[in-house]
Amino acid sequence: MRTLVILCLASGLAHADDALGIGVAVAAGGQGMASYGALELRLDAEWHGARLGLAGRGVWQDGVFRRRDWARPADAVTVIRYLEVHTEHVGFAAGALAPSQLAHVTDGYRASLDDRWRTGARGAVTTESLTLGAEIDDVLAPALVGGALAWELAPPWGVRAAAAVDPTAPGGTASAFELGAARRWEANHRRLELGASVVAEPTAGMSVVASTAVEVEREGTRWSARADLRAGNGTNGAAFGPLYRLERGELFERARSGVGGGMALGVAGELGWITAAVRVRPGNGALATIGAGAPMGRWVQGGGWLAATPGAVAGAAELRVAWARGMFSAFQLARMYATDEMLPAPQWSATAWFGVATE
Repeated sequence: MRTLVILCLASGLAHADDALGIGVAVAAGGQGMASYGALELRLDAEWHGARLGLAGRGVWQDGVFRRRDWARPADAVTVIRYLEVHTEHVGFAAGALAPSQLAHVTDGYRASLDDRWRTGARGAVTTESLTLGAEIDDVLAPALVGGALAWELAPPWGVRAAAAVDPTAPGGTASAFELGAARRWEANHRRLELGASVVAEPTAGMSVVASTAVEVEREGTRWSARADLRAGNGTNGAAFGPLYRLERGELFERARSGVGGGMALGVAGELGWITAAVRVRPGNGALATIGAGAPMGRWVQGGGWLAATPGAVAGAAELRVAWARGMFSAFQLARMYATDEMLPAPQWSATAWFGVATE
């Protein structure tokens, strides 16, 4: 699954200002009822203020090369696994993007629920009083184009705005737009924010949202909690969640008027991080998510995520071990859906990787 690769197949780059590495990895395992084999070649570079990772992967299922991964010239863009460029006030990233969180219109949206590479792009501009961001989940087949603005208009009061659009949604464009205000309190490594907003879904309805977020940092560990209460029609502004690519065919049709809401708890420190969340969605059932990652030292790393509704479960986990300098192996387990199919069906995937890389 696409999200696994954030932890896998690293090139062993040093943390110096400038570094260059190449690597190769092979994999064997199974997806559903088919055997799975893969070969991947990588090039990773790092220099002051920027990082770049390129990789080309060939996949064989039941011994047959999977041509659909490279069916069009445009598929060459998927060799960009990550690109990060940043200055003091501007940042840009491309490749495998982290889950999207645009105010209250996206809630942990994930670009892929299978092992296909989806290359997205995300940019942000920040100043002392303004944060402006924009993103697209997949430049070849987008299901999310969005952006958000946070403006400290009269501190500690601020204005919040966000938009999310699915230009390829079945039956026509799906979208959500938010406008609201928030009040923030900060003191002694603590932060509290209270906010209220309106979310409009032009094809479905409108909802009001009341929200709160708390962060506390103590002895190098950051604890966080956030919650919101929503009332209205449409999807309550909760369409673009982690399983949206799977649900989007019927998500707006099943939605009904009512009261919904969600809560998320998280902790992050030197040993790793973990977050857990639950959301109630009128007409679409409850959605629960959990994600965790742990570096566990230089030689062992692990991480995973899981999202579940009454009708679907998707997730991925990985354990990676560096056996020697420049040599590693990784085991991946995933529950995935081929969202490009007319009737996506769940399947399990288990894959073992072995790779070598320069340092």
